[in-house]
Amino acid sequence: MKRKPLQGCLAAALLVTSLWSATPAFAYSLGEEIKIDANQPEIAKTGYDISEDYAVWMVEGEKTITLYDLDDNSERKIGSTTSVKTNPKVDGNYVVWIDSRDGGSDVYMYDIAKKKESRLSSGSAKVTSLEIRGKNVVWDDKSNGGSDIYLCDITTGEVEAITTSGKASNPTLDDTYIAWQDSRNGDSDIYTYNLKTKTEKAAVTAHGDQIKPSISDDYIVFEDHSGEYSQIGLHTISKDKTTKLTDDASDKEMPHIFNTTYVFIDDGSVAYGGVNKSTTKEADSFIYDKLAPRVYDDYILYAKMDNNKKLRLNLYDMHDKEMVPIGSVSGEPSQPAGHDRYVVYISEGNKTDSVILHDVENGTSKAITKTDASPSRPLVSNHYVVWYDNDEDALFSYDIKKGVTKQVTNEDDDEIADEDLYELDGDNLLWVNAGSKADLVVTNLATGKSTDITTLKKEPLSIDIHGNYVSWVLEQSSKKASVFLYDMDEEDEMEIRKNVQVEQAKLGDDFVVWSEYTNTTKPTWDLFYYDIDRGKTSSLLRYTDRDQIKPQVSRNMVLFQDNRLSPNAKDFYYELYDVKDGSYSDYYWDDDAEVEDARIGGNRIVWIDNRDDTPYVYTMAIAQPQDDDDSTPDPDPQPEPGEYKEYSLLDVVQDGTFNEKISEAGYDNFVFVFFGNTSKEVTMTLNEVFDDMDRFADLFLSSDVDEMYIRIYK
Repeated sequence: MKRKPLQGCLAAALLVTSLWSATPAFAYSLGEEIKIDANQPEIAKTGYDISEDYAVWMVEGEKTITLYDLDDNSERKIGSTTSVKTNPKVDGNYVVWIDSRDGGSDVYMYDIAKKKESRLSSGSAKVTSLEIRGKNVVWDDKSNGGSDIYLCDITTGEVEAITTSGKASNPTLDDTYIAWQDSRNGDSDIYTYNLKTKTEKAAVTAHGDQIKPSISDDYIVFEDHSGEYSQIGLHTISKDKTTKLTDDASDKEMPHIFNTTYVFIDDGSVAYGGVNKSTTKEADSFIYDKLAPRVYDDYILYAKMDNNKKLRLNLYDMHDKEMVPIGSVSGEPSQPAGHDRYVVYISEGNKTDSVILHDVENGTSKAITKTDASPSRPLVSNHYVVWYDNDEDALFSYDIKKGVTKQVTNEDDDEIADEDLYELDGDNLLWVNAGSKADLVVTNLATGKSTDITTLKKEPLSIDIHGNYVSWVLEQSSKKASVFLYDMDEEDEMEIRKNVQVEQAKLGDDFVVWSEYTNTTKPTWDLFYYDIDRGKTSSLLRYTDRDQIKPQVSRNMVLFQDNRLSPNAKDFYYELYDVKDGSYSDYYWDDDAEVEDARIGGNRIVWIDNRDDTPYVYTMAIAQPQDDDDSTPDPDPQPEPGEYKEYSLLDVVQDGTFNEKISEAGYDNFVFVFFGNTSKEVTMTLNEVFDDMDRFADLFLSSDVDEMYIRIYK
């Protein structure tokens, strides 16, 4: 069979190179610290707005609008999930935007209180700009050849044309006036319309162009192009007087005003001033200058590119002269946990706490709990997040792939979950039913099936689960406890350490680790471990002085606290020890780190760090990721129609969208198809490709290019 130009070793090498460079799973390096900063949401270049109670924006890649409650830090998604939207604006209880669903660019509105969506324009309009104030919405419409301003009364639904010049655009309004730019006389001038008297007036008709007006009460600010540089002009309606607010050798653009405070873009910076003041101040520099900043009260909302070229929404407090976190994931972080691809933590908001799920591969964060939840101690595996809800007194789980939250335990069913005693391994959740007895229970989150492990005489000091094993520490007498190990396959319980001073034991790959108090001439806390295969207890790390305490385990790595090298015995630091190699790890955080609440899970460490004078979640990979969740099935090789989209591999490589499709899908949902539409069809997920590159290369070389496809699963 004759090969096409794409075929051959060189093409295979190029494709593999593209895979390794494009796949987010390998976008981070071992030992590299990642700061999880979710204070500025990633947004699309479609606009944003802020009002007294809400802010609105659109997330990059989404078609819904994010409605953010400034009071309780909660979000909801509004609008159709299929139509293209731009220019979201918010005021009072209403959000408006431009929508493509009716074949044009119509004005749609969402009633926040009623949770109801409606169309305001008549259909197939061509709207490019709109604003809302109180019960009124204004927009420009080019559907009749020219461009005119229309006004809609939300309470009645009536729409009326405000202009007939065919040259009007960029409307703005407040409670009494509408203002817009109009080029009916050649240059663009500023006109007003009095909503009470129903009269129109030419407000600013200087030479050159006056454009992009913004109105608040008695004031209109606008771009004044009458000189060499664009400046910010001011028109006072009551005095019918026009002046310049700025006048220097740089362009001033995109003004917006609230009360007497106005904001604008000045040579790539966002600046602000007062209409009664002669000076302006800079809020931030190097901002994204294609979107106008918005101001409300003391706050400026604007966009800025981060180091990864992602557009981030920023909120600046002019009163305190500082940045303010925005979005449901922007509260102070606590209680972090991590596992391979994911990091979770609690975001402590003003009125509510949320569980935040961060995808390390894609660099995205989202709140996965409801606004009325009261979550604590989140845990994460490759497929699930689990937390305890203090209001419901129950454990909850979140299926990462499906985006579904379920209540795992219920007091009405005599399931009394302990708020601290639960652990997650893959699909299996180990928890203590603390009713009349202390029952150890394993619940498979994929199937919902629960299995009782044992009944204890009292609540254990600690529990853990890994693979086929469960461990717990049970107090036997004052300051004395025993470590137990349970084999779920054999249903066999063993007491592996008896009557010692121990507080917790943790499971790794074929071993159990704990810190034990050794009462000798120099009493110390030392690390011991039990080798499951050999059935033998040995000293893991034991020194003649000082203490090694609070071990945590993931796979073959132990994270513990040590004070051997501290001047003060009360000062502990973290150590990372490889049980398999019998050596300390080379991977550690920077010297300037201020580490709190460090946790280990999967292939990574997570912690709270105060090095920037503000707490942030940091994470670092210490090994390559792996999939521990064998119970979750692979994508169906013969799915029902509509469960995936299929593309020619040749097409996506040639049009340059190959890497983009990997990033959008994630490697769990990205599948290669070889010998497609033949009886020899073979599929490989992206995970399988990385596990067996040789097989991938063989299939690539043996399949004809016309028989190669990629499938993107939902």
